[in-house]
Amino acid sequence: MAAALASTGCAAPPADRAADSARASVAASDPTSALDTTGAPSCPMEGNWTACAVEERLKRAGVVIEKQADPVQHPFMSVPGATYHIGNAEHELEVFLYPSAEARARDTAALDSTTVSPRGTRVAWRTPPTLVVSNNLAAIILSFNDRTVERLTLALAAGLPEPEKR
Repeated sequence: MAAALASTGCAAPPADRAADSARASVAASDPTSALDTTGAPSCPMEGNWTACAVEERLKRAGVVIEKQADPVQHPFMSVPGATYHIGNAEHELEVFLYPSAEARARDTAALDSTTVSPRGTRVAWRTPPTLVVSNNLAAIILSFNDRTVERLTLALAAGLPEPEKR
């Protein structure tokens, strides 16, 4: 059909234009999303974590996520984070992406990893927190469910492979 449209000079069907517009909108609204040569979103799954890599890894692990619109900010984290509701929203994941592993380490080294609070203080989390760090990513999992915590930890803690030498 595309060949017929091209040969007659007709424009793409409205459904195709809508899909192209949606792809362009996604790319424009998410600077971490790149477009491949077909115009479909692509996400590098190597090197430093990006928002799209986190979301892709969670989806591949079978985790149902719902990204919240408002960023999360803690005084002990120097970058804002993204909040995801997991499953039926009784579980929460806060993801903080740093420019480098060193920048992430500066923040997380000052935390008590058991309480996910600055040493000498205690944050009143609504559910037990679990801190996961991997390269330039710090994530705080808030859940009573040990299986959910394990699943999220396994999905993120392994990190991304190193970029291939080209």
